[in-house]
Amino acid sequence: MRKQEKIGYGIVAFAVLLMLGGTVGISVEGAVDDITTPNYPERTFFADEALPEQSLAVFVSATLTLTWDRDDIYVVIADEDEKNTCESQPPGLFNQGTSTSCGPFDTDLVASGNDGNEGLTWKVEEGTYYVGIGTLEQEGLPEGTVVDLTYTVDLSAGFALYFVFALIGIAGLAYTRVE
Repeated sequence: MRKQEKIGYGIVAFAVLLMLGGTVGISVEGAVDDITTPNYPERTFFADEALPEQSLAVFVSATLTLTWDRDDIYVVIADEDEKNTCESQPPGLFNQGTSTSCGPFDTDLVASGNDGNEGLTWKVEEGTYYVGIGTLEQEGLPEGTVVDLTYTVDLSAGFALYFVFALIGIAGLAYTRVE
């Protein structure tokens, strides 16, 4: 076997390994402890800081899974416009039970979950998004005052990375034909 063939087939094998690694991906896990829960029922309160933006969505696919340790709260993810709409409505004028806006069943939310064991799963998209939290209890303050969230982010290769890996493999095959 010639030197060019060895190098070329090595590049092809490397590209195949990159594709397999991109398919398997990696997972990042973490936790956020002691988040104070709101005591106004069916009203979402949003974080001041946005989630990290997914600016490489063409190259990397990300899926977020959130779980929490309480049954009397819900967690939502909303875009910046929905967050601003919800925060502009004063809590005293908010009509409980007759509207689903800015609560756990809002149709304009990107993702929502009210079961802490099942959690919330969201395929991360490009843009600015915020996490919100609220309580489902009608009698005021929930049974505890803090909640612990755990999250897992699964990262895998996107379409553009698979295309780049394929180009590397094709380049390796082409190099095997060099005289």
